[in-house]
Amino acid sequence: RPPRSTPLYSSAASDVYKRQGYKEKELRRETDKTLRTVLTRQIEDQKARLTGLQVELISGGQLGLMDDMERCATKMQILADSIRTASYGYAPLFDDVRVKEEELDALAQFDQGLAVGVERIKTILDTMGTLAGRPEQDWMESIRALNNTVENLVTEFGHRREVILQVAPAADES
Repeated sequence: RPPRSTPLYSSAASDVYKRQGYKEKELRRETDKTLRTVLTRQIEDQKARLTGLQVELISGGQLGLMDDMERCATKMQILADSIRTASYGYAPLFDDVRVKEEELDALAQFDQGLAVGVERIKTILDTMGTLAGRPEQDWMESIRALNNTVENLVTEFGHRREVILQVAPAADES
C-alpha cells in the first residue's frame, strides 16, 4: 500500500470518491424517476376515478357537467404527462459530484408538495363520489375545486426546476 502522501494514493483516493459520488448521483436520479413514476400512476388512477364518475353522471342524465369534468380530466392527463416526461434526474442539479444538501432538500420538499396535491385530488374525488343523484350545483363546487387543484399542480410542476436552481446559487455563495 503506498503512503498517503504519494501522488498514487491521492489519485486512487480521488477516483474512489468520484465513483462514490457518481453512484450517489445515479441513485438520486433513480429515486427521482421512481417518485415521478409513482406520482404519475396516482394521478392516472384518480383520472380513471373521474372517468367513472362521468359515466355515472351520464347514466343519471346529468350531461350538463360533462364539459367541466372533461376539462379536469384533460388537465390531469397534462399533469401526468408533464411529470412522466420531465428531465431524467434533473441532470444540471446532479452533474456536480458535490451535490449540495440544500438542493436535495428543495427537491424533496417540492416533491412532497406534489404528493400532497395528488392526495387533495383524491379527497375531492372521494367527495364527488358521494354526490350521486344530487343537483348539478352541488357537483359544480367539487368540480371547481378539482379544476383549481389540478391547475395549481400543473403550474407548480412547471416551476420544479426553477425551485432547485434558485437554491443552487445561494448555496454556491457560502
